[in-house]
This record gives sequence, C-alpha cells and structure tokens, in this order.
Amino acid sequence: MRRCVGHVSDVLRGTVAECVCSATATAGTAAWMLERVRITRIAREAPVREDATILLRALVAGDAAQAWPDTVQQLTVQQLTVRNLAEIVDEMPKATVRGRKYLSAVDDIRVASPIRVVDVNTKRRLAQVEVSAWQADERVPVLLDQLTTDTGIPAEGLTLRWLEADANVEAKSVDELVLTAFRPMGPTPPKWTAVGGDVS
Repeated sequence: MRRCVGHVSDVLRGTVAECVCSATATAGTAAWMLERVRITRIAREAPVREDATILLRALVAGDAAQAWPDTVQQLTVQQLTVRNLAEIVDEMPKATVRGRKYLSAVDDIRVASPIRVVDVNTKRRLAQVEVSAWQADERVPVLLDQLTTDTGIPAEGLTLRWLEADANVEAKSVDELVLTAFRPMGPTPPKWTAVGGDVS
C-alpha cells in the first residue's frame, strides 16, 4: 500500500501530505480506498436531502442553468458544497467527481454477501477477500483497519474467516466494488469450512 504519509515521522508528514501516493484520486492507495467507503456510507447512512439530490442529478446531467434558478435555497447548495459533492465555478454550481461517485453509491444495488478473508498483511494494513455474491474466485483488497473496526476481530483472527458485508454486486471490476458493514457471519454449511474457511 503506497501511503507515504503513514511511513514518515511527524516532522516530514506535512511534506508528503500532498504526494499522489496519499491522494484520494490515486487508485489503489489507502486514501482512495477509504474515500470510496466514506462516500458509500454517506450515500447510504447519511444522505443529503431529496432536494439536494435532485439538484446534484441535474448538475451531473449538465443542466447547470436549469439547476440554479433564483428560487433555489442557499441551504440546498450548501448541503452539496459542504460535503464536496458540488463546487461553485464562475458563480454556478458544478458537480464534483465526489458528487458523481455519491450518486453512483445512491443508485447501486447493494446486498449482503458472504466474505472469505484469504490473506492478511499486517505490515501493509491490507487484507485480500473473496466476495461470494460478486465473483467468488477473484481477490478483492480491503483495508485491514476497516475489517478490524467493523467486526471487532483482531487481525490475527481474520485469516480464512467467513464474514458478511454489504456489496454493490453489479460492479464491473474490483475498482468499482465497494464493501461496507463487515460483520461476523453465523453458522455456515460444513462444505464451506472444508475449503479452508473458519467461522468460529
């Protein structure tokens, strides 16, 4: 995991804070993975009001002029700008990349899926999991801290463990797949544990 800011002293942390390795826009970094989880959780657990969502959809569709009539309440726009879902450009609102991802998270079909933890790397703070409801034979990287925080299970107890999480199962690739709400899984059929999994 290329996260420079997490591997330097406090004195140098400010110097590398803007490094692309630690940027939310750089695919594969811890910052990028965490940002996708945050956006999904906001969309599902603490969404903006319906009027703000309607405005954001209009902005994404390119209807900036129609989306910014004189009667629009400033609070509606502020809901979007304060969460970096929109920005003001030339005195007009414009959807941000984060805003587009937010709408995708709102519209995604998310279902509970069995998850098998295949590998845990405590040095890189990264785990590899398999998502049964998506593509069971493809490994998906997950932040180790997300797993331990969500489940309460220490890192050393996660390898080959069966868990459950919510997944956008229509994702076209690993980069589009976002897993949230990891939790311990109940009893599973014996044949599941026979291939190396553990639910105890």
